[in-house]
Formats: sequence, structure tokens, C-alpha cells
Amino acid sequence: MSVVSAMEIHLLFTGIPLALFVALSLIYLTRKGPHPETYKLSEKWTHPPILWAATDEAIRNAHGGHGGHGASEFTVGGGASGTW
Repeated sequence: MSVVSAMEIHLLFTGIPLALFVALSLIYLTRKGPHPETYKLSEKWTHPPILWAATDEAIRNAHGGHGGHGASEFTVGGGASGTW
């Protein structure tokens, strides 16, 4: 009959699964996956536009609410300089 110490029990039930988890995590995290090619400003942009401006959209009561809060008219456009 053998006596198993508390340390051996902890190593069996926590140490081995923890070591396995760490090993698998390191294998997974050190792999580099595919990523798109980096765009450089010196290259021509060949993709469709990805930014948009809502200047042509109907924005009054677009969500079906009442007339809005206050009488201010919401306009889209401008920016930090006030012009685009």
C-alpha cells in the first residue's frame, strides 16, 4: 500500500493540466496568421471607397420619432475646420 502525499495530488490534478494549457497557449499565440498587405500612401488606391458622408441621406425623423428636441436643424458636414 502506497501513501500519496498532498503535493503529488496537487501536481496530478492541477500541475499537469496547467502545464498542458500553458504549452498549448504558447503554441497557439506564437503562430502568425495571414494578414492583409499594408497600404502605403505612395501606392494608388485600387479599392472602392471605405469612408462615407451622409450628406445625401434623408436624416429628418429617420428613426420614426417625434419632431426632435428643440427647433435646431441637424446638418451633416464640416469638421474641425468647418469645411470638407
